Amino acid sequence: MSQEDNQNLGVDLGEFLDFYLLDSQEQIEKLAAGLLQLEKEGNNVGLINDLFRSAHSLKGASGTMGFTSIVALTHSAEDLLDRLRQGKMEVSLPMVDVLLAVTDRVKEMLSQVEKRVEITIEYQDLVDEMRAIMNGETPAPVKEADSNDMKESLTSNYTRVDFQLSLEVAEQVKSSQDMGHGVYQVDIKFAPNTLMRAVRAVMAVQRMENLGKVVKLRPSVEELEVGSEEGFAMLILSDDPPEEIRGEILLVSELAEVEVHPYRIGDAVDGYGSEEVAAAQAAELLPVVEAAPSLPVQPEAKPVQAAPLMPAAPAATKPAAGNGNNAATDGNNQVHTIRVDTVRMDNLINLVGEMVITRTRLVQIGHELKEQYRMDALVNNLNETTVYLGRLMSDLQESAMRLRMVPIGTVFSRFPRLVRDLARKTQKEMELVLRGEDTELDKTVVEVIGDPLMHLIRNSVDHGIETPEERRAAGKPEVGTITLDAYHEGNHIAILISDDGQGLDLNRIYEKALSRGLVGEREGLSERDIANLIFLPGFSTAEKVTDISGRGVGMDVVKKALNNLGGMIDITTRQGQGTTFTIRLPLTLAIIQALLVEASTEIYAVPLSSVLETLLVERKDIKNVGGLPMVQLRGNTLPLISLRDKFELPAPEAEAEEVFVVVVGLGDKALGLIVDGLRGQQEVVIKSLGDFLNNLPGIAGATILGDGKVTLILDIGSLIQDILVTRKG
Repeated sequence: MSQEDNQNLGVDLGEFLDFYLLDSQEQIEKLAAGLLQLEKEGNNVGLINDLFRSAHSLKGASGTMGFTSIVALTHSAEDLLDRLRQGKMEVSLPMVDVLLAVTDRVKEMLSQVEKRVEITIEYQDLVDEMRAIMNGETPAPVKEADSNDMKESLTSNYTRVDFQLSLEVAEQVKSSQDMGHGVYQVDIKFAPNTLMRAVRAVMAVQRMENLGKVVKLRPSVEELEVGSEEGFAMLILSDDPPEEIRGEILLVSELAEVEVHPYRIGDAVDGYGSEEVAAAQAAELLPVVEAAPSLPVQPEAKPVQAAPLMPAAPAATKPAAGNGNNAATDGNNQVHTIRVDTVRMDNLINLVGEMVITRTRLVQIGHELKEQYRMDALVNNLNETTVYLGRLMSDLQESAMRLRMVPIGTVFSRFPRLVRDLARKTQKEMELVLRGEDTELDKTVVEVIGDPLMHLIRNSVDHGIETPEERRAAGKPEVGTITLDAYHEGNHIAILISDDGQGLDLNRIYEKALSRGLVGEREGLSERDIANLIFLPGFSTAEKVTDISGRGVGMDVVKKALNNLGGMIDITTRQGQGTTFTIRLPLTLAIIQALLVEASTEIYAVPLSSVLETLLVERKDIKNVGGLPMVQLRGNTLPLISLRDKFELPAPEAEAEEVFVVVVGLGDKALGLIVDGLRGQQEVVIKSLGDFLNNLPGIAGATILGDGKVTLILDIGSLIQDILVTRKG
């Protein structure tokens, strides 16, 4: 039974589709993670039972929703796991491979379900392979449908159906036929034990609307609802070939056979001698023609809506008659978590952001009133209320921001399978160690950080970890180790991707950069500067291109993606010992504390989490070293950048003898921003600049100040990366 069936029964399973998708994706993730664990631990009975339950739950939920393709595939996987559970088989590598392939295929099917389109993913090859493993045989190749058999089904002898057309309808059909349009009789047989046969007929009619027009259905929908017919026939008008018509109708589940035959309309119409009968027959056609639009097979995709955790949840809360203790019992079964649509949550965050902007505006109005009416009690009361409102807003903001925080383990869980597959492809032995999976960061960051991490892991597998023979010769364990770690570092999160491989060949990187003209021969670069050259666009030292890495595009993409998130990346490497990539990202991308600074006539917001200190520096103490302005700060050299020069702002007629310098840092890197003035601290809401202006260098977004003016928020990670890495390179 599919969703269309349930809609015609008056039961709209569409409201449970979102919950089904969430639950099914969780079950698939459990299956995939469990299979990787099973590959290491072998016949772990408890783990096999968990895998079996996940496959069974997925099959049951898919059957309820009517997704027969997923049911068939997961049923075979369930049978295979059941053999393992009963001890009739041993865990083997081919078995794990095919079950992992099942999880991949189901993910593709779920993707089609999420888009609200028909499942068209083939799965019989995996079913055959699992059946062969259970039988201890090599799976037979899947036989493709013979085109000659199809042609035979399209042109074989058939019984002509009398559709009992009214005179008017028959003349319209004959006119279409005379004009060269195709007129076909389509004979359709139901699969055995098909339920809701009238619904299947309506779905077939709906399918045909993609290719032409359905003129008449015999038996009618009403007759199919109350009868037990084995099939039905359609009279259609279509310019498409019979093969396409047949293929389109076969997309409807539980239709076993479809035959398409040319249909000729004679000059006379039998069986109709009165207008009354013709009108009655025309009215019979209306339910068929008008019912189709009410059951869209491919409706437009819509945002995921929050769904009840269980369809029967409301009934569970009603106390049974005659039992006065149910109130206490029900209290033990309360649901403490709910699923909330991300669109609703983002809307809440946006509203909180707007309230922060409004509160800032109120604070500024209060200050202006106090300057004019210092002794007015009403103004003092307003300011006291504003302070209290500020405390409430801070609590509300903190609570709302926590809703956006999700553990980074949701991203880390993707990579054990990736490392396993890459290890087999490269014929290397390695393991992935995960740490800090419970470290939380903003949902927006989690959604974007997956691809950069994947590029870095691929780089570690391809360029870092050596082959078992090379590791054995170097006195290392044959199994290499890649470690993913995450932890909080102030208002940032640090993510480390490290391996115990061969490390970066800095000499080779320098020679490659020198040959391409990226650095000069006399230019003094530290080891860290040379290592960071791999982030330049198109840079690669790989001798050959593989499907894992070596194209010179991955590391550049990593840096760009991290810059867009307001983060940065650093490299530590030692020849023969390994490499560590350190990523630092802001915890949240929504509401931040910022220091407002002046540069010429503009005001910029500097994220306060990146501000180390502010200085007042005399211009004579600023020296130019290697094209960069520098200043000595407590015995160390601090590179500087003028915001006025960076953003090409007009200079004042007379330069001041002293300038303000805002020292910002990220990780162990620091940079001084030369500004014309400091405006104070303010809480700001980060607003996107849109797709057209989204990649402006040095800019993370915009915000609205208390006076209603728009100001730009600086991207400190991008500025540091540009000044300290790219410019040196």
